Parts: sequence; structure tokens; C-alpha cells
Amino acid sequence: MNYILTPFRVIYKIYYLIVFALSLIITYPIMYYLLADPKRFPKAFTAMRIHGFALLILAGAFLKVKGASNIPQNSAYIICPNHTSYLDIFCLYTIFPQYFVFTGKKEIEKWPLFHIYYTSGMNILVDRDSRTGTFKALKRMSHEIEIGNPLVIFPEGTISKEAPKLGPFKAGAFAIAIQKQVPILPVTFVSNWKILSRSGFWKGQDGPGISEVVIHQPIPTKGMTKDNIEQLQNDVIAIISGPLTAEVRQMNKLPKSVHAASI
Repeated sequence: MNYILTPFRVIYKIYYLIVFALSLIITYPIMYYLLADPKRFPKAFTAMRIHGFALLILAGAFLKVKGASNIPQNSAYIICPNHTSYLDIFCLYTIFPQYFVFTGKKEIEKWPLFHIYYTSGMNILVDRDSRTGTFKALKRMSHEIEIGNPLVIFPEGTISKEAPKLGPFKAGAFAIAIQKQVPILPVTFVSNWKILSRSGFWKGQDGPGISEVVIHQPIPTKGMTKDNIEQLQNDVIAIISGPLTAEVRQMNKLPKSVHAASI
């Protein structure tokens, strides 16, 4: 059966690659204008939400969100999702109405067209190979939290090649949450990996479907110190893994001690 469906899945991936590229080309002049001035960042955020919603529709991805009432209102917190698909970012823009700031890897600045969303200064690029770059990113994250803006940090850093199995978590999200004493909001993308994966053209189960998302209860960090980073990280891994299948939970089974990697 998989062999029969493979050509249709390849066609779907090619179709969506073309759709995504065309959408970036069409919206680029608008985003270039909106992102040229920090005063227009809120309007740019609204435009990104519309763009993200449209890209979900064009992918045939229909959102099914559980736990939306757990989203904190009008306060700073850190959104901490697993990263399973290229659709994850579009889902976040569609689900969360409050202005938030994304963090991403420095390599994004080399991506054609898409880089403007990070190089404009609205979102934050993290250069993990540079102490100076990491320090600047952390300083900017602290500033955004201080002015009340939520942050989105994918603790895996990139889309897991073995999704839905979780990749190794980095400690940056948990360290900054504890440092600024703001809640962590775990988010599980349950099925996006089935819709649009990172598996290449000839692998994966890609195709239209239900985008199931679980928003968990926020984890407060009041009173925590840097000594609690590893435990907080382990707790979030367990929470995010919860809605996944028993098989995946076994794949993500935690060792007795999980090393907290640096940002």
C-alpha cells in the first residue's frame, strides 16, 4: 500500500514546496515594508498569522487544538514545543493571538526570502558556535520577556529527523525561563509529522490530514534556580511525550540522567 501511495505523496510535497515558495515571493514586498520599522512589527505579526493560516489551509491541514484555555493571557512566558514538521511554525502563528518572538538557528539568515523574518530584528537568531552571538541572543530574549512578550523556543533546535521521536533537548529555554522566573508552556505537535515531514521526497506519510496540537498547562518557575534546569527539562520532555503513542513514548524513554546541553 505504501508503494501505491508514494507517487501521490511525492506530488503533494512538490505541490506544497511550490505553494510555499510562491507565497514567500508574493508576500515579500509586504513583509519587507512591515519589517523595515520596529513600530510596524505588530502589523507584521498579524500578517504572519494570516500567512500561516493560509499555508495550513493550502496544505490541507485542519487544526484540532486541545488545551487552548491553558494559554496565559497578556504576560510573558516561553512556548516550548516539539519540532516535527515544517507546519509547526504556521500552527503556532495560527493558534497564539498574542504577539510573540521566535528564536531560530543562525543558518536561517542564509535561506532565500524567508531570512527576512529573522534578519529584520523582529525575531531572534542564535549563533550557538559563538559565545558573543549566544550572549547577544540571551540579552535580547531577556529584553523581550521584560517587556511582556512571549518567546517561542524549540528545545530540539531543529526538526527531528526521527520525528515523532524527540531529538535531544537543549537547556536554553529552561535556563532563560528560570533566570527570568516566567512559566514554560509545553506544546505537543502530535500529527504534523504525518502531514509534512523532513523525511525527503521518497519517505514519510505526507499528505493532507488533521493537525492535532496539545497545549499543556504552564509550568511555573517561581523560586527555581539553575540547579533545577535539568529537572525542568526532564519534566517538559515527559509532558510533551505524553500525547504521543505508546511506541513513541518508549522511543523517548528518559535515561536516569539527562544531560542538559547548552543553548
